[in-house]
Amino acid sequence: MMIKTDNLLINVDYGLTNGRVIHNCSILCRDKRIYAIGGASSFREAVYKHCLDLKDCYAVPGFLDGHIYGFGKISLLDTTHINALGVMARELPAHGVSSFLATLQSTNRPKLIEALKRTSDHILNQDGGAEALGIHLVGPFINPELNGLVRDEGIRPYTKEELEKIIEAAQGTLKVMTLAPEVEGAEEIIEILTQHGIQASLGHSSADEKQVQSAMKVGARNVTHLYNCMKPLHQREMGLSSTALVDENLTCELIFDGYHIHPQMLDLACRAKGGDRIAAVSSANQGTGLPDGKYKFDDNEYIIENQHLLLPDGTIAGSMLTLEQAWQNVINFTHMHPKEAIACFTSTPSTSLGLSDRGQLSPGLKADIAIFNKDHELQATLINGDIAYIKNQDNLRKIND
Repeated sequence: MMIKTDNLLINVDYGLTNGRVIHNCSILCRDKRIYAIGGASSFREAVYKHCLDLKDCYAVPGFLDGHIYGFGKISLLDTTHINALGVMARELPAHGVSSFLATLQSTNRPKLIEALKRTSDHILNQDGGAEALGIHLVGPFINPELNGLVRDEGIRPYTKEELEKIIEAAQGTLKVMTLAPEVEGAEEIIEILTQHGIQASLGHSSADEKQVQSAMKVGARNVTHLYNCMKPLHQREMGLSSTALVDENLTCELIFDGYHIHPQMLDLACRAKGGDRIAAVSSANQGTGLPDGKYKFDDNEYIIENQHLLLPDGTIAGSMLTLEQAWQNVINFTHMHPKEAIACFTSTPSTSLGLSDRGQLSPGLKADIAIFNKDHELQATLINGDIAYIKNQDNLRKIND
């Protein structure tokens, strides 16, 4: 439940943003924006109505998850739920997420068009919770041999007619489309997407270096979940994963769960790319947040074992990661200092999407803020200066007029 807190002063030990540490940090939020930020002594005479005091804690910009399919039995492809997106939006602040891209896996044409229309309707009329910035569509123009969880019915050869229908059905909300650069017509796909202000992200691919470079020449600048659903690194051949690691113009999604990707491979990517070219994503689906056990989603059987979602034969069936856990993992798995790593969750995905109103703790930007304790456990999430999640309301005080 959102707690309205106009004129809110936040006091924490320090803030992390844009490669900086702000010690003894206070943040004043007014009119949905960060009004001022600095040392606590600067705010002794400030006028505010609410105060959030969190000792032994630190503040960061709210997280942006650019790749998430569902949460807690809810899938964005689920036609039986009236507003799956609204449920997700209300759940995500409890994991530090203030904005996200509603992600759809391609399916058969009628169902895909219906899902795009339904999801875009909800995005255009959303009310509360984490902000849905638009849609990320995975497929249908991907390599069928590296389909991941995209079923055969969701993979098709490119036609301009279908791409135009996809764009139309999304009603201006399609922000990212994942495609394989080796599919026939890939360059035309990227050109059309770019003309509509849609990011082309390369993934589910066996492309070689030449095919990746050709895609980049016409506008591709992003890579979908690096390492996963692409040819592995090879010492004598450059493919999508190796090209992505060495090309400074490509921004790469990474699933920081230590399960899809070995922790040291995550660190390798961080050393190669740095925080300003890595966007942490959950790639979470409808199993996320559920206890271990047997489940049935979309008429298919699944097993959650040790908090990993599996098919009955043991095949990985998707991620159950939250960005709160991913933040803890990037600190534990990689060499990056938190002041650098925070960009992966905030400024890098914001910049990749062309958003200049969020992603940093800076005056004038949206008051989207996540607050963690010294053990990197989430304590509160603010969206537009209002409290969307708080672990302990005793830390919030209303100041007498």
